[in-house]
Amino acid sequence: MTSEQVGKLIEDGRIVAILRGAFGGREEELVAVLLEAGITAVEVTLNSPDAMATIERLARRFGTAAAIGAGTVLRAYEVNQAADAGARFIVSPNRNAEVIAATKRLNLFSLPGCFTPSEIVEALDAGADAIKIFPANTLGPAYLRAVRAPLNDVRLVPTGGVTPAAAREYFAAGAWGVGIGSELVGKDVLQDGSLALLRMRATAFVEAALASR
Repeated sequence: MTSEQVGKLIEDGRIVAILRGAFGGREEELVAVLLEAGITAVEVTLNSPDAMATIERLARRFGTAAAIGAGTVLRAYEVNQAADAGARFIVSPNRNAEVIAATKRLNLFSLPGCFTPSEIVEALDAGADAIKIFPANTLGPAYLRAVRAPLNDVRLVPTGGVTPAAAREYFAAGAWGVGIGSELVGKDVLQDGSLALLRMRATAFVEAALASR
């Protein structure tokens, strides 16, 4: 899957579901529910237990239907490890030019985290494909709208504390996508063997994305 194809998958669903932490080996079940709801991009953070093995399993099973990526990538060598495991996009909480360069050398989709307009432009100059606005809950949709006034072509993905209601506001402000962690895939979804809570949450976020089109 090329970087362009990954970007198209993210754009189609507009939601990056973030798996952070331990899920008792049920990650494939979780991703199956997310895909069924219409979420086509899943990020596994590298500070999760056995993250590389999880990425490998998810990429093997879902790699043609969903974009599987690695998150919390802080070093260039981690990009190589994630790519070997099957990750097709790389997400960071920060702007690291070496990580971005390593990502693009491997034709992966680059999604670094930025907080200020200067960081956004620097990340784009380094080769980033889209920008994770992080932590978005300290900035809000008004910030996104203001940034897009001079940087209207930038693909922005606010991440951090995004609820379905907030997602609607971010999309209205011009977000290209949103990144969602515990508000979507929290540990509490495992308390229900049928994963009904996850289905309900995924549906709410997908409806927010669809309403913005």
